[in-house]
Amino acid sequence: MELDSLLAQMIERKASDLHLAVGVPPVFRVDGNLVTARAPRSPLEIVDSREEQVHHLLREDQVPNLTPENLDALLQTALPEDRLAGARQGGDFFATLRHGGQTFRCQVFRERGNLAAAIRVIPEVVFTLDELRLPPVFEKLTQAKRGLILVVGPTGSGKTTTLVSLVDHINRTRSERIYTVEDPMYYVLSSRLSLVTQRIVGEDVESYERGLRSVMDADPDVVLIGELRTPETARLALELAETGHLVFSQMTAETVADALARLLGLLGEPRDAAQRLLARTTQAVIAQRLLPRAAPTGRVAANEVLLATPRVRQMIADGQTDAALLALAMEASPQSGMQTMDDALLGLYAAGVISREAAASHLKEQGRLPMG
Repeated sequence: MELDSLLAQMIERKASDLHLAVGVPPVFRVDGNLVTARAPRSPLEIVDSREEQVHHLLREDQVPNLTPENLDALLQTALPEDRLAGARQGGDFFATLRHGGQTFRCQVFRERGNLAAAIRVIPEVVFTLDELRLPPVFEKLTQAKRGLILVVGPTGSGKTTTLVSLVDHINRTRSERIYTVEDPMYYVLSSRLSLVTQRIVGEDVESYERGLRSVMDADPDVVLIGELRTPETARLALELAETGHLVFSQMTAETVADALARLLGLLGEPRDAAQRLLARTTQAVIAQRLLPRAAPTGRVAANEVLLATPRVRQMIADGQTDAALLALAMEASPQSGMQTMDDALLGLYAAGVISREAAASHLKEQGRLPMG
């Protein structure tokens, strides 16, 4: 088996990721679930009856476990030997792969002394806000001219998909200069009404910090930052937001309260100055989870939404950002588009988008769930 055949299978099965590691077969992620690769069917196999043909097409023959030798050979069919040699010494690297008109982002690294790889599809068609079933307030957020819009959630919760959908809505609806600084790049954005430049950390620019300093001098209107990871990145993001730019980014955090606490932690001391800076620059904080759809297959986002109303800005400036107080603020202003995660879950359940079991598994106040 060659890497090209696995990439073809990724496209066929609509997989988001492919994982290659010694001791297990190639594994795809399909609709959030891990499934093993199928062995390629031999063109020499001939079936006579329709019943045998149907049985043949439904059969999935599992690929054998990868050995160090055949995993090396698999990667060598598509990646340069000098980069693989560096990875064998512990030097991770990213590479871009292409197959069948599709672009893939490949990370190669060492695992227990052997090479391993994680390959992700880079979609060239970006989902719209409506296709993602995101709340109507998201479209209103794209009309902002300045400030920080932060999307948070656990790993694999679709944060990047939501961020790119927001930025591409601007790209399709008005003329702006859009820059992205990403590590890695997960979507290709084609310039439409706006002019888009995408820069990849490690390929186009040395670091997030260097990329953001460069963007500041490049006449930006909208900036997408792949992730706020370091204190300097967080400060540069808020500096851009405070100087009249619309900034989108993400962090790993469970709730909007957790996100504000983590961002304040990155900004450091003095605490009161960090709170005032965050209060001045924040437009919205969105916490997201992905849940299985009731039908058909696939997943849907549930979003907790905190908007920077005058009351919320004052709460952030005063350090009143614990979960209970923020929940009260969100519940007190549903007409603005704010909602708690429980509100989002109950709304999706009432609309028949998610099952009762899916709602119950994430609901904080179980007593709010209607009797089934």
